[in-house]
Amino acid sequence: MISRDRVRFIMPNDGPNTARAAQRAFGLTCSQAYNAVRTEQTIICRPSQFARFLIYRGGAHNFKQLNVELIPAPYMDPFLDVTRNAA
Repeated sequence: MISRDRVRFIMPNDGPNTARAAQRAFGLTCSQAYNAVRTEQTIICRPSQFARFLIYRGGAHNFKQLNVELIPAPYMDPFLDVTRNAA
């Protein structure tokens, strides 16, 4: 069975590499990714998407600044939910 858990984190404003990683991991457009980075938007994604984001970003450096939280399946917030994107 597929996990319905989600990961919530704050997109760090630490450069274009983070925006490119968000594009690839979450299936965002260029403008969506750069806006999410620029405004330090809260993101909700699947755990596998978050793992891809970390890999594309270049590892888990500055992991603490992401304020990562695992959200159990029944609980959801109205943030930028990228779980339905194909990436």
